[in-house]
Amino acid sequence: MTRRISLKKKILISFISACILFFSIADCTAQIEPLSLPNDTAVLLQSRIMPEARSIWIHLPYDYKTTTQRYPVLYLLDGDGHFSYVSPMTDYLSDGDRNNSPEMIVVGIVNVNRGRDLSPKHPVGSNGKEVNDSIVENAGAGLFLQFIQKELIPYIDNRYRTQPYRILMGHSLAGQFALYAKVKSPALFQANILVSPAIHDINEKLIDHFSSLLSSSPTLRNKLFITLGNENPDKTDRLAAVLNKNASTLFSWNYKRYTDENHFSVTYKSIFDGLKFIYKNWYLNFYDTARYSYSFIQQHFDRLSKEFGYTIEPNEAYINTCGYVQLRLGNIDGAIDIFKKNIEKFPASFNVYDSMGEAYMVKGDKAKAIQFYEKSIELNPGNEDGKEMLKKLRKK
Repeated sequence: MTRRISLKKKILISFISACILFFSIADCTAQIEPLSLPNDTAVLLQSRIMPEARSIWIHLPYDYKTTTQRYPVLYLLDGDGHFSYVSPMTDYLSDGDRNNSPEMIVVGIVNVNRGRDLSPKHPVGSNGKEVNDSIVENAGAGLFLQFIQKELIPYIDNRYRTQPYRILMGHSLAGQFALYAKVKSPALFQANILVSPAIHDINEKLIDHFSSLLSSSPTLRNKLFITLGNENPDKTDRLAAVLNKNASTLFSWNYKRYTDENHFSVTYKSIFDGLKFIYKNWYLNFYDTARYSYSFIQQHFDRLSKEFGYTIEPNEAYINTCGYVQLRLGNIDGAIDIFKKNIEKFPASFNVYDSMGEAYMVKGDKAKAIQFYEKSIELNPGNEDGKEMLKKLRKK
């Protein structure tokens, strides 16, 4: 005989079952560990100049720990506001087929007292008013710049593999500071991104000082990207006019307005476009149909080295990709030439020998293909794809 369950009991049973399911799901979720960011580090730097402890956030490229490569450094003012999205942005732009910039180290300077640190201080008269536009170096922005120049940058350079190329990004009040830093220490940063810089009152004189710097420094090599949201363009227009009149051909700059963004939303597009502007000549189209050998790649990087002022070399993955592009185009000798250079540069990598083995296999040179696959497996016994290729070659 079937026992009937009342409607009330059915509802109660359903409710209890739902509760059990909910808490089971909640319990499982609670056990999931948060995503780790192994390439991000926070350090507390005790400044003697400020004097106070300063929190610094550092992001390293994905391959930092597996290479000996050196990297340019992007310094972010208001680091606590921008670090979380700019760090993956640099990885995105430099990764794989995008190849819009080099990999870089990102340093976020976390605020302690934003208004104090980013605002230039001027001499004050007995009436409490500023008497002129000269900037006091032992207070405000003057002191903060000393901290960056004499403590932070040496700290980063001494502990990380850096290239002599630094970029400073500042938004709003920090954009004004970045302009001050350029006027005060022109060679400290080789590139600057000024996002909707808030230049007000007596500090508008910074634009005049910047004009004087450009006029008196025809050999100053720099890159400057200025942006503005949908807001009053008076100050940024003045900056652009000064640059248009006084910047030499060595001083590369661009000014871009984003009328669809406000003062606070303009940062993401500005930094993304700013990095692409700074590295506008970096990109080499892997999938062009041009046939070339390694000399073409070297010429490209020689031009980049001249532009950025330090020796820039392609990494292993970059060279390898170029080799495979040529292989797919049927330029087998060009591919072999490229893979050969990769072996010379990275002789400890199993992958460079694997690639060369494939190139000789496509060419029909069985003996050399076997030779390079064997070397690849010697360096990495776990190269299962290489072992399979050897089996096929030895059966032929």
